[in-house]
Amino acid sequence: MTDLIEVNADADAVICLHTNDMPWQATNDAGVSEKILERIVDPDKGRVTALLKLEPGASLPTETLSTRTEILVIAGSCSDGIDTYGKRTFVRNPAGTEMTLSSAEGCELYIKRRIPFRDNDERLVIDTETCEWTPFPHRGADVVHFYRDQHGIDTSRFGNIRPGVSIPSHDHAMGEETLIIDGCLMDERDTYGPGSWFRFPVGVPHAPYTEDQNCVMLIREGDLVW
Repeated sequence: MTDLIEVNADADAVICLHTNDMPWQATNDAGVSEKILERIVDPDKGRVTALLKLEPGASLPTETLSTRTEILVIAGSCSDGIDTYGKRTFVRNPAGTEMTLSSAEGCELYIKRRIPFRDNDERLVIDTETCEWTPFPHRGADVVHFYRDQHGIDTSRFGNIRPGVSIPSHDHAMGEETLIIDGCLMDERDTYGPGSWFRFPVGVPHAPYTEDQNCVMLIREGDLVW
């Protein structure tokens, strides 16, 4: 990551991207394009978060991961060389995993590559279409917890907020990153539809709510604090 240009790397900035309005950028791999959401160049906290699109039959070169790599399949299906995953499946491959991303039918992915900060990351595969969801009644939502750190510095979950829900103003002690997958979420700053990605620094409050639609989203906390 040392030779790369940083993107949205200010940890104190509120960032909101409506990615459906962003053009896809071609990569060096045929049939593969990307939208870079953030890139932090740091020996301990370095990471790249992006949307990745693979045309039918496209693949990336086989690599041995130096980063912890997380993938959420937004549309279509993809393989990492270990298995094939359908829509709304979450995959985490630890550093050291041999990975070959490809897609027979084409796909769109959320992908985060993160320099590992511990050596006990486990490989995770969670199909949110078939797994059990946990009620989150005080938030008017249901969630799937992808992983949770006992110290609260490394958490990720998939949430579905029901229509007509207002969540009291709150902040996130470890910061927050959210990608809207389906539906619509609003707060005092903006309206977030499918493809919206926002990142709030530590201590920034907001009061999100839904109206006549639910909102399905990926939420992560902790990255900017490690």
